[in-house]
Amino acid sequence: MTDPPSDVPMLRTPRLTLWPLSSEIITRQLTGGPFVLELPAVGRAVFDAHWPSGALGFFPGWAKHPDLISGWVILHAGEAVGTIGPKGPLTGTVEIGYGLRSQNWNQGLASEAARAVTEWLLGLPEVKKVTAETATGNAASARVLEKAGFVEIGRDFSEEDGELRLWARVKIP
Repeated sequence: MTDPPSDVPMLRTPRLTLWPLSSEIITRQLTGGPFVLELPAVGRAVFDAHWPSGALGFFPGWAKHPDLISGWVILHAGEAVGTIGPKGPLTGTVEIGYGLRSQNWNQGLASEAARAVTEWLLGLPEVKKVTAETATGNAASARVLEKAGFVEIGRDFSEEDGELRLWARVKIP
């Protein structure tokens, strides 16, 4: 059994539980998932070989520096289906990133998770704006953000993803 880190709360939506990432979860995945955990107030959670989608590349660094871990496991129907979380400190403007297993695309799960995390972040007194970026060719990810209440605010470019669409959701005073 693993307890959530004390500074990141478990979040619930109608279909999802967002369980705080922990060094135990990351270490278990790096040492040969799949695995099953019994989570307090949640029950059995299955972490299969396809989890955590695109975030696995960050896990070795997090395993070495547990103080940098920030974010949630997206749980749906007892399975870990993705990850979501902030990409930096929880002050001012906070960028989020997310990823889902491909078998869970087009079900509205990423939008539901993004909306929950964004609302939690905007509820923090020190956070004023939540941002995200999507590759211009990734219409599905853009739709995730639109459904979560984000609006497009501009364009940018990165060597890794090419042309980007920039998105934001601002705290309403």
